[in-house]
Amino acid sequence: MTVVMLFSVTSLFAQGKYGADSANCVKYLNFYRDYYRQNNYQEAAGLWRKAMESCPPTASQNMLIHGRTIMRYLIDTYQGAPEGKQALIDSLIMIHDIRAQYYPNRKLQAMENKAFDMISYEPADNKEVFDVLGEVIDMMGEEVNPDLLVAKMDRARQLYEADKLSDEEVLNTYSHYAPILEEIVDDNPSEDNQQRQKVFDNAFVASGVASCDNLIRVFQPRFEANPNDLALVKSIATLLSNADCVDSTLFLHAVNAMHKLEPSYSSARLLYRLHASKDEHDLAIQFLQEAIDDEESTAAEDADMLMEMASYQFKNMNSPAAAIASARKAMEMNEAVAGKAYLLIGTIWYNTSCSGNEIEQRAKFWVATDYLQRAKNADPSLGVEADDLIRNCRMYYPTTEDAFMYDLTDGNSYTVSCSGMSATTTVRTQK
Repeated sequence: MTVVMLFSVTSLFAQGKYGADSANCVKYLNFYRDYYRQNNYQEAAGLWRKAMESCPPTASQNMLIHGRTIMRYLIDTYQGAPEGKQALIDSLIMIHDIRAQYYPNRKLQAMENKAFDMISYEPADNKEVFDVLGEVIDMMGEEVNPDLLVAKMDRARQLYEADKLSDEEVLNTYSHYAPILEEIVDDNPSEDNQQRQKVFDNAFVASGVASCDNLIRVFQPRFEANPNDLALVKSIATLLSNADCVDSTLFLHAVNAMHKLEPSYSSARLLYRLHASKDEHDLAIQFLQEAIDDEESTAAEDADMLMEMASYQFKNMNSPAAAIASARKAMEMNEAVAGKAYLLIGTIWYNTSCSGNEIEQRAKFWVATDYLQRAKNADPSLGVEADDLIRNCRMYYPTTEDAFMYDLTDGNSYTVSCSGMSATTTVRTQK
């Protein structure tokens, strides 16, 4: 077979650069190179084999580099039986191993080339390719080619579909290599790298392994064993989020651990949403405030989050005064939210129950109208919504007669106190 005949036993252990058969070694090196330089790989192939048989590996590294090109040509143009083509593929892979062995300063390049050639020529269900990819990726460390990471994940998918890899092995592949690729993308968020990350993630999703039950079964014990492993908890959080398993207790614990180990604006905001979904209001507001206080967030983002807080305090916590205070802070942070803030404050006044006499109970509608008018002025796009609510407010204004009973007429100033809120407004009666 071709793979056996690349080097003779004598040449492998010969002394000297050109070995025991130095004359033939030099002759065939020169002969094949003439054809190689002309890109005539068909004619070069036979002479190159002669050189490989006559020369030790140390005779010329180019002999091995050129051999890759020649062997790829022979494989791509091969028309014979499958076993013959496989012999050529085996020879190609052997060239890389020989180069890595005899030229250690080029070992990483040789192994990377080996990995890519195995991807190109070995069947999708060949587990050896999957294993070699892992070895090469680990060997290359920070210098790893991101395409190898993508290939590793895609091979995992293909092997799983062929029943040659377990659920857990696929999950392990993703959790181990996803952070490496993510770091590459963070360092260089080029369009190509972002596309690589998309293909990597899609390969994992396409495998069908990422069910909530599978993810929890595999990662719950790991989390419990290593809750302070930042890379692990980030991976768990990402996996569960991508699989839409955010209602799971494991996801909540993982995000909490992630926030504890590496606090950030984004993790604090995520914890707000998680606790809010579980009606854990105090914790929700605590984490939302952390997100607002984080220096990572911009003033515009802080304003948006304060508006979110105001709405949450009003709708979920029955805290109208706190909600109005949050809305006012939002306007201070960013005038662009003033319209929405006024609309919310007007809505809060409209919906809050006030005690007292008939005027004291209805005066809230005057205050609501004030803020709804301000909302329209600050943001005309809110006009329709504000006008609808203003019309409703007018229905509850007291009549002129009722107001007169309390020594009030249209245009009088009036101070309202209700549910911890206070405001000075203008008396209005039904017309």
